[in-house]
Amino acid sequence: MKIVVWNLKGGQGKTVLSLSIALLRGSYVVTNDTYSPIEKVLPEGHALQMDPDDDLPQVPDDIELIYDFGGYPDARVIEAVKQADAVLIPIIYESPLEMQVTINALEEVERYTDKIVVIANKCQGDDVEKVREVLGQFYDYPVLEIKKSTAFSKAIEQKKSMRELMESSKLLEFHYKKPLAQLEELLSFITE
Repeated sequence: MKIVVWNLKGGQGKTVLSLSIALLRGSYVVTNDTYSPIEKVLPEGHALQMDPDDDLPQVPDDIELIYDFGGYPDARVIEAVKQADAVLIPIIYESPLEMQVTINALEEVERYTDKIVVIANKCQGDDVEKVREVLGQFYDYPVLEIKKSTAFSKAIEQKKSMRELMESSKLLEFHYKKPLAQLEELLSFITE
């Protein structure tokens, strides 16, 4: 399975989402972001940081791979989108106006695939409904919710999946149950 995680807008939680999935599933991650922490978090050999002039790596279909692209235009995004089984577009809701960059990203990606899932990321209150309302004026892509939680950053800091951390502590089991369920729901949705 190949997954692309991308949005033209920076700061939407792309890398946190990519790393959370990779830690949970043992996936490999490729990034074009020179400041990405993936090589520090993932096991040796599971991360590849591309230089600006590198071609997209050729990866066999039986390897689960996540392309974690930075929030800027890069021709390799389109190449990855064309071969992806799912394209995840994370967005943190701020206002309808702030969503315009995400709408631009959706316009770009949908020219090459319809395997798009919008992730209403770090949601609080009714953020997911607001994202669905704004995007529903233009698209009918599924919008899945990931609520705001320290579970994601804590798992990345520990270089372990949320499931591994839950198994180590009853308190963490309680605290990470809902975030893990949302992540697993997303993964079930894109692998069906």
